[in-house]
Amino acid sequence: MTELYAEVVRHFEGEGPIAAEDVRRWIDSGDLLVWSAVYELIGIAYERIDPSFDSEQAIEFTRRYLLRCIEENPSPGELLHGGYEAAWELATLLKEWRTRGGKPADAIRGVAIDLEKVYRRGDTAAKTRVLCGVLEHAFEDAALRRHFSNWERGDAELREAFKLAMEWGLSHEG
Repeated sequence: MTELYAEVVRHFEGEGPIAAEDVRRWIDSGDLLVWSAVYELIGIAYERIDPSFDSEQAIEFTRRYLLRCIEENPSPGELLHGGYEAAWELATLLKEWRTRGGKPADAIRGVAIDLEKVYRRGDTAAKTRVLCGVLEHAFEDAALRRHFSNWERGDAELREAFKLAMEWGLSHEG
């Protein structure tokens, strides 16, 4: 455990404000373990970040953290998401963001583009995490599918992944 990680975790139980400058510093560290603690902190103490950490910043960080976990597939820990955990979490968040509308919903298209990049450069295991962990579960929400239309129109590999995700999504729609 690093000092930065411990610094973030100390704020879990507190009640006082958390400096937005500190949150940005922790994110700027690029340390995935620190990011896992920041992700948790944003989930439990978002309203304590001062000055407020706007939803766009929170969504952007969340996207970066979960995509990185999907791609790198770290060994999961107390707070750190393994690749599949991150994929399932991202699928759940995509559904939530779509229902919220506004800026959260606007972020979905960017996530779709990022997932395509992770899929294209990933090995077989990373591709499976994207397909089975994110796309299949995201496609359970019919309204999310349109954000991935470039997959349907893409090369054979993307079209096949889109087709498989659609099959799952259609059979689990609801």
